[in-house]
Amino acid sequence: MVITLFVVALVCSIVLSFVYSFTAPRIEDTQKELILASLREVITAAEFVEVIPETLWRAHDSAGNHVGLVFRVFPQGYAAPIPITVGLDNDGKITGVRIATAGEGMKETPGLGAKILESDFKDQFHGKEASQVLLKQDGGEIDGITAATISSRAVCSGIKRGIEKYMDELDVLLDMEMFFPSADRFVAIIEDTVWYALQENDTLGIVFVGKTMGYLADIVFMVGLAQTTAITGVNILSSQETEGFGEQIRSQEFLDSFKDGIPEAISGATVSSDALIKAVRTHVEKYKEYVE
Repeated sequence: MVITLFVVALVCSIVLSFVYSFTAPRIEDTQKELILASLREVITAAEFVEVIPETLWRAHDSAGNHVGLVFRVFPQGYAAPIPITVGLDNDGKITGVRIATAGEGMKETPGLGAKILESDFKDQFHGKEASQVLLKQDGGEIDGITAATISSRAVCSGIKRGIEKYMDELDVLLDMEMFFPSADRFVAIIEDTVWYALQENDTLGIVFVGKTMGYLADIVFMVGLAQTTAITGVNILSSQETEGFGEQIRSQEFLDSFKDGIPEAISGATVSSDALIKAVRTHVEKYKEYVE
């Protein structure tokens, strides 16, 4: 009896493994197609590059140009978290909103909160910026659903928070693409600090963010570094230097001069420019090991 049970179990295991080997790839392909279809519902794009698994994607057109982002959020509704997919263009404006159906996990009350699925509600978000994505009674431009204020407000707050969170990601991505236009993706080496610039399986270089003290406050900058350790670009992410003097470090001519080597300080903005020059040099030495 024991031998018989063992043989039956073994045969069943082999059969299940055999079936799984055929069905698993098809299931995975189907899931990818469903995700791709949902992304295309909210933004017009030819390709999507996953940045954060199942949460954030970069959208590209057929020429490989970056056209925006798609992100997912799950704000708490009346009955449960509401799965929402949002498209965002390069200006931070909403290109589309997709709210999961009841079969996909949306559990708001039928006939009330479930009305957030209706086009009349979702279409209001198109073209809106974060500051506008609030119910009208909260100072925004979105008409809530009668008798479903909690669900309506949850959708607005979830989308608004998502835009505010991922706009920084969008700005950083656009800056990084300036340094490596041919890169198809950027992979973090040190979170929020250093990224590999990749084209298919080839490493083009790295992008890093640094910070230094200027004349008045911190200067936050970004640098592209090719595999040859040559600087491909420098950009100022934030600074509060004196207008007309220290803020000359934002001059494109000055920033471009880093591509030809470390430049001289700017006359009339010596403290600010010298601080940036020294910081770029120090950070290049610190991170060049990643491209050598």
